[in-house]
Amino acid sequence: MKYIRYAFVIFLGMAVLWAEEPPKEEKKEEVKLDPAEQVKLGRGMAFQAYSAEQQEAWSAAKDLYTAALAKAPEIPWIRIRRGFCEMKLQDETAAQADFAKAISQGVSTDKSDAANDLQGLISLRSRSGPLAEFRDRKAAIALSRRLVEVDRNTDNVLLEAACLAESEQYLRAQEVLLARLKEVENADEKTRLQAAVETFRNQSKFGPALEGLELEKEAKYLEAMDRYTLVLDQSPETAWVLVRRAFCLAKTGDPAGAKADLRRAMRLMPETATDRITVAWAKANCPFLEFRDGAGAVSLAKRAIQDEPVVQTYGILASGYAELGDFRKAQETVMLALSKSPTEPEKKELQKKLALFRDKKPEMDDWAPRATPMGPSL
Repeated sequence: MKYIRYAFVIFLGMAVLWAEEPPKEEKKEEVKLDPAEQVKLGRGMAFQAYSAEQQEAWSAAKDLYTAALAKAPEIPWIRIRRGFCEMKLQDETAAQADFAKAISQGVSTDKSDAANDLQGLISLRSRSGPLAEFRDRKAAIALSRRLVEVDRNTDNVLLEAACLAESEQYLRAQEVLLARLKEVENADEKTRLQAAVETFRNQSKFGPALEGLELEKEAKYLEAMDRYTLVLDQSPETAWVLVRRAFCLAKTGDPAGAKADLRRAMRLMPETATDRITVAWAKANCPFLEFRDGAGAVSLAKRAIQDEPVVQTYGILASGYAELGDFRKAQETVMLALSKSPTEPEKKELQKKLALFRDKKPEMDDWAPRATPMGPSL
């Protein structure tokens, strides 16, 4: 009997439990991230993807980049990196779509993303880019210059020089490297920059002429002239080297030789950006009136600006306008050059031009030999 009562008590207890409303599961509130946090999360995923990429885990890296783009679809460098993974996975169609989209997006406003965007775009546009349809040397130069403006460090300057060298603009490549060399104090950076200068000189058939430019700056005109002659013996139709040798000939007291070289240079069709800017300079600034040609200087300088819109080129364009007699346009062009963050030496040169043009005077460089003191008479 007691067992029946015990069973009945258990049954009642279970009935009570069954009759009770089952406990409700607590609903977890979904945490929503604001747009800035979403982008931050996406960026973090992309960095993880890049680590996987470095280990050649292409498929895993691609998946992580895809997840990152779901959070931060407007960051071009993430899309470019995914495209590189797709190329490794032999999915060229997907890579093309990613590369085209990244190019159309442009460059991020965030500084760190902008630097990564630009580096990725340079990789696409350079001669070694993965797909021929996206290679564009002129675009690579413009992107590399912008990268240096965003973050002026030695790595980025070296990248700009490499892009210039790809387009055989060895003169400008050397200029940007030497300018950076003057800025740095770190011994390792100096060594890397000097090694790059030597590499470009060795790679280029114009190597001796690049040395000649540095000798010119030290007023070693005879030595510079010898370097230019080495190049002209192999490439006699190189306009910019003819102009530089003409300058050295004039400086060493041989105006007839200088005019002969200028005459040869002016008859040639300038083939490179370096040719165009150097011949434009001679037409606007040389002291020999028969070679001065404001219209020709303006035309060549404008074309050179399309190749590379640097401060120096705007200065030469201004000199061309002054030679034409359009001093208002010459002053406007100098002011435009001053707005482009010139270096201190460039700023002084531009201010000197501006003073001349305000006085309605064209520019004329001094090509005359320096007077040397006579020795004691015997």
